[in-house]
Amino acid sequence: MKAQALIEVLINYQLKGSTDLSCEIQNLTNDSRQAGPGDAFIAIVGQRFDGHSAVDQLIQDRVQMIVAQEVSDYQVQQAIQKNVILVVVPDTNRAQAIMANRFFHEASSTLKLVAVTGTNGKTTTSNMISQLLEAFDHTTGLIGTIHYKIGQTFYPAINTTPDSLTLHRYFAEMVEAGCQDAVLEASSHALALGRLWQTEVDCAIFTNLTREHLDFHQTMDHYAYAKSLLFAQLGEHFKGGQPKLAIVNLDDDYHSVMLAASGAASATYSLENPRATAFADEIEMSPSGLRFTLHFDNQAFKVFLPMIGRYNVYNYLAAFLCLTLSYGYAPQAVIEKTGQMTGVPGRMQVIETDQPFSIVVDFAHTTDALENVLSELSQNKEGKLKVLFGHSGGNRDSAARPDLGNTLFKWADEVVLTADNPRFEPVDKINQELLGDHHDHVHVMIEDRIEAIQYMIQSGQPGDILLFAGKGGESYQVIGDDYVPYDEISVIKDTLVKKFGGE
Repeated sequence: MKAQALIEVLINYQLKGSTDLSCEIQNLTNDSRQAGPGDAFIAIVGQRFDGHSAVDQLIQDRVQMIVAQEVSDYQVQQAIQKNVILVVVPDTNRAQAIMANRFFHEASSTLKLVAVTGTNGKTTTSNMISQLLEAFDHTTGLIGTIHYKIGQTFYPAINTTPDSLTLHRYFAEMVEAGCQDAVLEASSHALALGRLWQTEVDCAIFTNLTREHLDFHQTMDHYAYAKSLLFAQLGEHFKGGQPKLAIVNLDDDYHSVMLAASGAASATYSLENPRATAFADEIEMSPSGLRFTLHFDNQAFKVFLPMIGRYNVYNYLAAFLCLTLSYGYAPQAVIEKTGQMTGVPGRMQVIETDQPFSIVVDFAHTTDALENVLSELSQNKEGKLKVLFGHSGGNRDSAARPDLGNTLFKWADEVVLTADNPRFEPVDKINQELLGDHHDHVHVMIEDRIEAIQYMIQSGQPGDILLFAGKGGESYQVIGDDYVPYDEISVIKDTLVKKFGGE
């Protein structure tokens, strides 16, 4: 793409250095290690690294173009000598989104894009929508916590929602692979930091809002505002003859914030309010799944959802509304596809071998999610409910730990406290804050998570339920700055094989 075409979409910028905009830009990057001749480099101010510190060297390396928030007179002189274009903008994050959208040919506008936001339920809801679309023969892309998917090709996920440059690159790859749709988990960090700028969303879904990330957002109101940015981004217009749609959980206290932010058509879902667009009642739980009655469009439908966990009814209602109202599929057709769905790895996942006790793996890492999972499992235990947990907020939101600990010790007969993304914070300090005043409750502290898993399985007795909470399907442990490969489900299965045999 010509430099001129990439720059002309910017509104507020100054052009310095070389003025030859007829040159070709081969690649767009914000990683100075990957920038070379023919490339455009965008200097992003990150948490640990400021891309502006690489500008001098990149000029000497003769990259084609540098986008920055400020440059020195010396850098301008050097850029003229080296024939490097300098583009100075007020905000490189916003410029990156605008330029990435142009560089990758407005790919998000080609796709039908569904974005799901909320504290809990994003991953399951996104996967439900993706599975249902594929059941109707759609080729889909998926960007979320567990992995990124383009058609049937999977990539490891680094962030729930990647930066705008990576995001638009993935959208372009989806279009090239023949995808018609993309389903995206939209985190509050991503929304607040502008990672979804220039992304055209067709259907936005709000699951719920409970305490998390207050180290970043400071207050629940600020947290809610960040989530509401997704709905403000919908706009009011149509795309391809279809209206944009906001789908909101009516039972959540912050539902009105999301609805107020959107000028698009809206739909609601509920387990408590029959006036919602989609309402579910008569919920029956069994080891094989959930049965309930779904009320929609003055009709009542019997649904079997092959997943456990009452809260998954909420996730399903959101997915159902997306398929019926945004995509136009008949309610009964969607319900018939529902029985084919499979659970999401690490979300209320039951692991069965020959062990005489039950094992459940779940991503629950917030107070609300733990409350939901533990209260449900406690109703089905024959022996003890034992929980392995570590706060995944190392160096983050330590104020959440007392409530997390209170929830753990309220429901669990025994708690094993361990590591979960400690970053630079001592694991023992985190666990002591989770323990709080519960010293008299049965508990064990084992810093190494693999050793903690081995202890849990060794201590399991017939009739017990062992819940491994917090990691779910995450593929890493964050220790210091390092993302250390880690697979909880594999560790559990390997430990079971060593104790009970089998494969």
